[in-house]
Amino acid sequence: MKIDSFIEEYDLHDSLIENIRINGEKLVLDIDLCNWRQKNYSPEEDELKEIKVIFNNVQGYHLDSTNDTVDSDSILEISCSEVDSSSTVKDIKIVFEGELGMKIMTFRSDNVTVE
Repeated sequence: MKIDSFIEEYDLHDSLIENIRINGEKLVLDIDLCNWRQKNYSPEEDELKEIKVIFNNVQGYHLDSTNDTVDSDSILEISCSEVDSSSTVKDIKIVFEGELGMKIMTFRSDNVTVE
């Protein structure tokens, strides 16, 4: 899935990051998704849903924080911007907050899958 499509389709605000793993060019986020915030949510579904978000072809990963431990950190914002108009690669920024303050994750990727 393209990055901008992912951001349009999934509302991650207030969802919780449970774990971050980076392995080569793959970034995996384990997220407790606020399912009730999703466009296609129906009341019969669980309000929270565990998902795995996998960003592929990751470059330039950086976590700006004094503490890189993640423990149910709340996602405040996710955004992307074009690197250049001839490419599907996006600059991605995820802002989240834990007990010890704000964290900002930045990286580049060209696609994402959700499991």
